[in-house]
Amino acid sequence: MHLCLLPPEILLQIFSIGEFYHPICSHATLASLARTFRTLKEPALDILWINIVGFKPLIACLPECVTNTDIRGRLTLERPRLNGECRLLGRYTQRIRSLTVFHEHLNSIDGQIMQAFISVPSPTPLLPNLRYLGWWDDRECFFPLLCTFFGSTITSVRLDFTTRAPSFAKSALVASIGDRCPSIQELHCEYGGDSQESSDAICEALRGLRELFRLRIGVFNAQTLLRLASLSSLKFLSLNLRAYNVNHTHSDSTPTSSSQFEEVYITSPSPFVLTHCLRNIRFLSCRSVNLSIDYNEFFQPYDPMDIPDLIVSVSECFPPTLEKLRFNFDTSHNDMEEHTLADPSFALGFDVVAPMLSFRHLKHLDLDWICTSAIDDTSLKEMAQSWPQLEHFLFGSEAGWLIPPSLTFIGLVHLIHHCPLLRNIAMRFSACPVDVNSAPFSNTNPSEKIRELFVGTSPIVDPVAVASQIHKLMPKLFTVGFYDWDVAGFFAPSPFVQFEADWSRVNDFLR
Repeated sequence: MHLCLLPPEILLQIFSIGEFYHPICSHATLASLARTFRTLKEPALDILWINIVGFKPLIACLPECVTNTDIRGRLTLERPRLNGECRLLGRYTQRIRSLTVFHEHLNSIDGQIMQAFISVPSPTPLLPNLRYLGWWDDRECFFPLLCTFFGSTITSVRLDFTTRAPSFAKSALVASIGDRCPSIQELHCEYGGDSQESSDAICEALRGLRELFRLRIGVFNAQTLLRLASLSSLKFLSLNLRAYNVNHTHSDSTPTSSSQFEEVYITSPSPFVLTHCLRNIRFLSCRSVNLSIDYNEFFQPYDPMDIPDLIVSVSECFPPTLEKLRFNFDTSHNDMEEHTLADPSFALGFDVVAPMLSFRHLKHLDLDWICTSAIDDTSLKEMAQSWPQLEHFLFGSEAGWLIPPSLTFIGLVHLIHHCPLLRNIAMRFSACPVDVNSAPFSNTNPSEKIRELFVGTSPIVDPVAVASQIHKLMPKLFTVGFYDWDVAGFFAPSPFVQFEADWSRVNDFLR
């Protein structure tokens, strides 16, 4: 081996590359290196043990005479560990930086192994250099084991406490994380507490964390949100409003200004809850917003009348300097049948979108699930003029809407003319031949940046002419995406079968 490869730092870098690209092969190779070459042993073991999933690697370090399997197939111990065995285990556990435990890992051990882990003396923690802890189980009987792994070295914790009902034990554990992990920088735990008092205790504990940078947590009510907004070090905030109670908002609560958040993710069971939540806070420096409506929680129907108030709240809550805004409507459990997709009442007009024109710095706008059939070319031109920095524009093409769009090919031309930075467009429009020698087409420079165009259920006339127009506008575009009825699980109505065939012909010409 060349002398340049002998320094441990270089060996660790080389081994890390192999671990990243081919983890399974890399494990076997590193294990062979650790057993074969003394020089490579320590760096190889460091990489092998840096990320551990489950408890089997820890238990495998003990002599075979100590471990066994009970009648239920769970791992067990024949006796407590001896001092020498503890030191042997410590040679490996001190290398662990990341531990991930899933439900099945806890099912594979018995109470004796859990007691052996819990009984490790506190001055010598089992994992003294742990940085990340992921725990995907919320059974309270395992909380003592979970607490064993908390420590002052941890900087990131991810807890899954969402499969069972809230409880005092969960609230007490989450509230204790601040004391147990004072250096924590990231906490992902979509749990808001079992009561207002518990929620207050959790917020009070989090407010004491000076290094907390990213937080994903459940929100109990508006007061909880206002307390979280006072976290001075926080830049990334993700809220789950599943347990949000609009009736627990005091009449004297007023909006608060919060200038530190850069990214905000909010998941809500309905637009009404999200609207109510946004009325109680202002994110003055936020650059990126992701708002998700998860109807699955309560199987509520999608109601387009909920959207206008929500968009008004969004326009008031976030600053004009916002760069990314994404709405996601998870309606996988809703009854979106053909009669719904063809209902004109679901089409939202320009007046609904207009409040967002104040976001003059938008680079990414995703309104892809709403029905935009009532918005015409003139309205889209005004939108494009308001958002000249747009790079990604997703607008009403995700669902299989059957309502004919008011937008035409001219609207697409307006968008490209006023948004020269566009790289990705997804929107429905009536694709028909236009006069390429007259304005606005003749005044629009071709865009070589656009590599993606998705048209959803757009109707089309004369695929040859449309393909020629698309090529003139977007010379680097070689494929147009369109709505796949088979993948969506619907039978395409008769005109849309022909539209699919015509868009396929467009792609043939573009290629």
